[in-house]
Amino acid sequence: MALQNAPFAAGVYESSGVVKVNGVDIPYNTISQDNLLYDEAGTAIGSVFTYSYFRSDVADTSQRPVVFFFNGGPGAGSLWLHAGLFGPLRMVFQDNPEAVNTPHAPPYYIANNDWCLLDIADLVFFDPVGTGWGRLINKEAGTRFFGIDEDAESLKVIIHTWVNHYKRWNSPKYILGESYGTVRAAVLSDVLTGQGANLSSMGLNGIVLLGNAMGNADSMLKFNMEDAILALPTMAAAHWYHNRERDHITCTLKEFVDECYAFCDQEYLLALWAGHTLDPAAKEKIAERISYFTGISKHDVLKQDIRPDMRLSWQQVIEDQFAEIGRLDGRFTLPYGSRSGREGVAICQYTPSFMAAMCGPIKENLKITHDREYYAIARFDGVTWNRKSRNLPYECLSASMRRNNQLRVMFATGYYDMACTIGQARYLARHGGYPIERVEINEYASGHMVYLGEEPAKQFADDVRAFIKI
Repeated sequence: MALQNAPFAAGVYESSGVVKVNGVDIPYNTISQDNLLYDEAGTAIGSVFTYSYFRSDVADTSQRPVVFFFNGGPGAGSLWLHAGLFGPLRMVFQDNPEAVNTPHAPPYYIANNDWCLLDIADLVFFDPVGTGWGRLINKEAGTRFFGIDEDAESLKVIIHTWVNHYKRWNSPKYILGESYGTVRAAVLSDVLTGQGANLSSMGLNGIVLLGNAMGNADSMLKFNMEDAILALPTMAAAHWYHNRERDHITCTLKEFVDECYAFCDQEYLLALWAGHTLDPAAKEKIAERISYFTGISKHDVLKQDIRPDMRLSWQQVIEDQFAEIGRLDGRFTLPYGSRSGREGVAICQYTPSFMAAMCGPIKENLKITHDREYYAIARFDGVTWNRKSRNLPYECLSASMRRNNQLRVMFATGYYDMACTIGQARYLARHGGYPIERVEINEYASGHMVYLGEEPAKQFADDVRAFIKI
């Protein structure tokens, strides 16, 4: 018999607090709650849990910006963005400013978030149905939520309800989605701004796509580009991080990756275009350059017809350490035999601290009193996520930007993200059909969670702040 949680009981929880931003105390009120979704018979079948932060010393909020945050998965709760960078309380890793190979065991540390956005905007974090403290109430209704279109439709309902309840139709509105949350943001932008069964358009001012995932599934963008070209800059970043001293690489990370981009744009692209007509001597030189950027031996590069696979990079970049490298963050490693899988090398290390922050100090600060289990990554009770959508997500975003000539988009990617690479993000930004004058492309010295590490976290927070203040 499967273990059961306590019976579901919807709740609303209120609190207040103060966060210090740029040396100034910002007072705020919070409302955290279950937002019920009903079927045609009026029966509650699912709940999205939201955490709303309102600056409390603002007399007129009718034109105050609001930012809606969600993570990805699909199946991830909002703890990553909430505790990682944008909530009033933030995870800190003492004596580990890079936040790499973080302590797995407690104690952990959470502190005032100097980079919180509450001074300039109100903040709303979402745990979609079945994630975090969100719940699927009717187990038979999973297919109504667990899919690209279904998920976006449910969040559209919640956002409309939130905007109506707090009278924020005239507030500038921003969406920040991470990982699969970039797919969610793209489709949501489409249904919010007028597409779908009911025409009830809502204007958006900006979308931040953190760790673009719109190239990782059949229903998304098919890149008309060699995979090897898109992956090579990320391989170069991982090589620089782990082997720069050993291989006497004296330039900065950005300089090394920019050099790799230039190689991809010219020599490498032409070499792959030439195919088997490429002169053997020229092929040798290309293989040498790839070896220089990736740390993969020239012999193995040639064996793979100058198209090295990312998995080969994982194996060779730290082969002398007898360790596995993290797919979500190429800086993280674990000894062989950890049984974490490439996906889990990084996430299994930092998840315990984020869980402790969310279910400890943050929950207490928000005065949330239920004892519900928090699902950091949910598996949807055996329901397969429906990855087929009415329209391709990247096209949804393009259509939204064309309907709304003031909608701006920021692509934000970590150099060491080996799952949602900087090459994919750059390619999508340039080839997705977006008005390029309203597109911003930023890259950070971090991984999938670019807020892991003090320097990239501050840089990303500053970039988002500037994006909102335009």
